[in-house]
Amino acid sequence: MKPTFAPIPNHILRNRDLSHGAKLCCARLIQYAGKTGKCYPKLSTIADELGMSVRAVQRFVSELEFHALLETKRRGRGQSNVYLLDKSLFIHNFIQDTPEVASLNTPKVATLDVPEVACPYK
Repeated sequence: MKPTFAPIPNHILRNRDLSHGAKLCCARLIQYAGKTGKCYPKLSTIADELGMSVRAVQRFVSELEFHALLETKRRGRGQSNVYLLDKSLFIHNFIQDTPEVASLNTPKVATLDVPEVACPYK
């Protein structure tokens, strides 16, 4: 399995009003949502992945809703909820995906080791 990471925006990490569990759930939901800001994981899946109870995940999701970081839409009996993340949580912004941002701290001259400028999150 290829190792991945869960990005957490700095304004979430620095938010003293959020519990550590809410921050962890937020990171997992961000990872699920990707570029769309929408995801569908079951609470039991998140609980299993984070080593928490389903009830704890429910509390942390409610905490994120209270702080307007996500919106939950119920889909019906037996189906997972839809989680809509606030745009402030997106790591894939148009600005971050542009080559100009990717090349700000890179040399303008290509070398044999680096034939072209890398573009983040592509």
